[in-house]
Parts: sequence; C-alpha cells; structure tokens
Amino acid sequence: MDPLAQFKEAQKQGWAHFVPFEALTTPPAARLIRHAEVVAHQRVLDVACGTGVVAITAARASARVSALDLTPQLLERARENAQLANVEIDWREGDAEQLPFDDVTFD
Repeated sequence: MDPLAQFKEAQKQGWAHFVPFEALTTPPAARLIRHAEVVAHQRVLDVACGTGVVAITAARASARVSALDLTPQLLERARENAQLANVEIDWREGDAEQLPFDDVTFD
C-alpha cells in the first residue's frame, strides 16, 4: 500500500472515534451556514461531513445537500442524526480527492 493510502486508512480509523465530540460542532455549524449564506434550494456539498452536523444544518435551511466522508462509522451516525432531524441528505462514502460528482453540480 502506498504511503498516502496508508495515511488515509489511519485517518479513517482515527476519525471513527469522533462521535462523542459531535455536540461541540453544532454552534460552529450554524455560524458556517450563516456565513456561507446558504439559502433554500441551493445545492450544497459537505466534504468530510463527519457526523453530519453541517450538512443537517444546511438541510434544515432547505438546501439540497449531498455529504461525503471517508469514515463509514461517521456516516452511519450522520444518517441517524439526519433521521432524527427529519431531513433528507445524499450521504456518500468517499475520498475528497476523488469526488463522485460532476463539475458544477453545487452552488
């Protein structure tokens, strides 16, 4: 395995333990969405979405959201959080260096 792939695998394993800290990201997520001026019906991509706090905040602002993360455990938690928030998000497991979206898909 090449060094970059090894690094990404280590990051995937390490970030799997982030879930207990997700509550710390809620206030900054709201500020980020407000600062980015996310509005209804915009297409938004949350790269490295983790537990989905920013993606969910954008979806609650009526944006159409896709979210991507390298870590399956975080995506599982993100899906649970989205269900609790009653929002629909296109969740994808993947690498930020190889986005599975066409160019000019997002606002």
